[in-house]
Amino acid sequence: MKNIAQKETRKQPKINTEMSGKGLTVHAGLLPVLTFMGKLLFMERIQEAVHKERGANAQYQFVDIVQIVVIGLIAGATSMVQVVKVWADDVLRKMSGWEDVPVDTTVGRIMKMVSKGDIVELTGTIHQFRGRVWKRAVRSGQKLRSALSEMWIDVDSTVNGVYGNQGWIQP
Repeated sequence: MKNIAQKETRKQPKINTEMSGKGLTVHAGLLPVLTFMGKLLFMERIQEAVHKERGANAQYQFVDIVQIVVIGLIAGATSMVQVVKVWADDVLRKMSGWEDVPVDTTVGRIMKMVSKGDIVELTGTIHQFRGRVWKRAVRSGQKLRSALSEMWIDVDSTVNGVYGNQGWIQP
């Protein structure tokens, strides 16, 4: 058997990353969402569906808070505090035209204005948005086979899935 000489292994140099430049964001994936919301006229449609007007001196209207919460939920926020933390990003605020965002208690207080009737109206608006998106998708000419097929997504936390019990997981 022939011995092959082994080269000494060199240590990899330590790489330090620094995010100190302007215009950097960890929420870059939300910027296309904001653009898409603008193309769908999100704020205008919400305003038409739910007529929640605040005083003339109010800094934030109901539709503003809805956009803030929706973007926060898409980013993975699970509380109003986390929603506000998402919007603490300078790039995200500039893209949406905000100089500052409300504190979490203000967001919660404005969201408490919503009644059951408003939720029904917002559900109708969701259907309108869905129709507009599908209309654009069909007009684009892209293949929609995967979008039209039936999919099961199990988001339940139990070990019993849609297609039976996973044997390797203990309940």
